[in-house]
Amino acid sequence: MNQIKQQAAPGASPSALRWRLPILMGILGMILAVSVSSCGGPGAADEVALDGGTLIHHIQTGNPAPNPGDFVYFHAYIRNGDSLLFSTRQQGQESVFQIAKEQPPGAKPHPVEQALSMMGAGDSATVSMNIDTLPQKPPGFENASVMLYDIAVSQVMTEEAYKTKQKEERAVALDTVLQSLIDEYQPGASKELQETGSGLEYLILEEGTGPQPQPGQQVKVHYRGVLLDGNTFDSSLSRGEPIDFAVGRGEVIPGWDEGIGLLKQGSKALLVVPPDLAYGQRGAPPVIPPNSNLVFYVELVGVGE
Repeated sequence: MNQIKQQAAPGASPSALRWRLPILMGILGMILAVSVSSCGGPGAADEVALDGGTLIHHIQTGNPAPNPGDFVYFHAYIRNGDSLLFSTRQQGQESVFQIAKEQPPGAKPHPVEQALSMMGAGDSATVSMNIDTLPQKPPGFENASVMLYDIAVSQVMTEEAYKTKQKEERAVALDTVLQSLIDEYQPGASKELQETGSGLEYLILEEGTGPQPQPGQQVKVHYRGVLLDGNTFDSSLSRGEPIDFAVGRGEVIPGWDEGIGLLKQGSKALLVVPPDLAYGQRGAPPVIPPNSNLVFYVELVGVGE
């Protein structure tokens, strides 16, 4: 199935909810930094009762724990006893989690969320989570009573600092991707993007002379989709067959409904689609990670056909 035609999750989640940990899947992006055998260092190991589990400290640096709204960068892996069942160390990046500003009424935080709220930069610990608190046992834990998470916190960052860092990193990556696409499809074109009220950014590389699609009209579009790391995740150009859909009917991601509607037949353009107008916090596994900004080179080859 074409990635473009996978409908994004309706609506955007609030920031705090966007970064909450699901029972299992939110942990699967974590990376191993230290083993439980790394016990020692400042502070003696101790055990803390959690709602649905237990926290065992290995290293306590004395650095301050995060405040509500802060972002925690950490490494971790998941174990069933001594058996390592999941690790994303090879991905080369840490997991990031925002400490909830407030808990919804009646909601219980995940044990790993509770643990992170107690740990400062440089701390490490193991969280033992009771399997019977889950609706069903996850794969690999059918005969287990606990699930083990080994965690090492590398830094704690305020929400303001985190947003500044994300904005700076996005700007650098986006500049590189745009330049690469311009060099390939329209050398010498300006990189000056225009932005709509929704947050969609676009750059018309070549203005078409045909009609502009109206809501409900069928269009044919050739495209190439690129992540901010420069990797192409989908391309109709490589398949030799344009995609067709009705504009404004929700058959494609919202950023496409809006962006293609801005063009005239024959136009070539770049669309920079933020997560809320694409695949949101869930992404489109395995090719599009959660909360991804997407860049598309598009050619509107047909309107009303």
